[in-house]
Amino acid sequence: MVRMPSSFSLVPALLVAVLLVGCSNLDVPRADNYPATGQKKARAVHHWDVLADDVAARVAEKIVAWPAGEYPIHVKVADNSSFNQGFLSLLRVRLLDRGVVLSVVPTDVELEVQTQLVQHEATVPSNLPIPLPWTMLATGVGVWRDWEVHYSDRTLLPGVATAIGVGVGLAMDLAQRHTQGDAAGGPTRTEVLITTTLKSHDRYLAGSADMYYIERADAALYQPAAPVAPPSPVKTWKVVTP
Repeated sequence: MVRMPSSFSLVPALLVAVLLVGCSNLDVPRADNYPATGQKKARAVHHWDVLADDVAARVAEKIVAWPAGEYPIHVKVADNSSFNQGFLSLLRVRLLDRGVVLSVVPTDVELEVQTQLVQHEATVPSNLPIPLPWTMLATGVGVWRDWEVHYSDRTLLPGVATAIGVGVGLAMDLAQRHTQGDAAGGPTRTEVLITTTLKSHDRYLAGSADMYYIERADAALYQPAAPVAPPSPVKTWKVVTP
């Protein structure tokens, strides 16, 4: 009886493994992430003012060729949310600062502000790695502590290297918090889309779109205020004495 080399016994197993790998792919496109980007978070009225100033600058640049006063602009908002009312006031001031002529009544040229609140209900995958706090600080201290043990007697006084290590670690941690957005509270599942459109009759003349993160607890600021119920009618009766 002739015995085959033991390596031949691995061939069927390898073929089965290859077939299993080939059959394990889904017949749909895989989910890929977008390249890393940054998005501002609106956390104060000052941030609304920054946006209003930017929008006003873009509008003023668009209408720079218009004869002054010939095409006054009427600015309006789509609803009465707290953000829209505040942004409307700020935008008017910033437009006036740039010499844009505004009208208090509707005109042939309108600048409309619309706000859309977007609340993502999908949960973040739980298998994502959780960053460990102060890891860079520990690394910085460890590296400089090793340096102190072996080389500190050459140039630095005792303890100076460790102090430098603490400073470097803190600086690296702060840099990481900035680049990852932790210092701004991190990304939220609540966003707001703010669009402005400059139009005349049936033509769009210009527009802008800006996206911001907001805290979920601040969502009410960007939603239309509930209508105030009219007061209940009061009934009166006339008393007639006999």
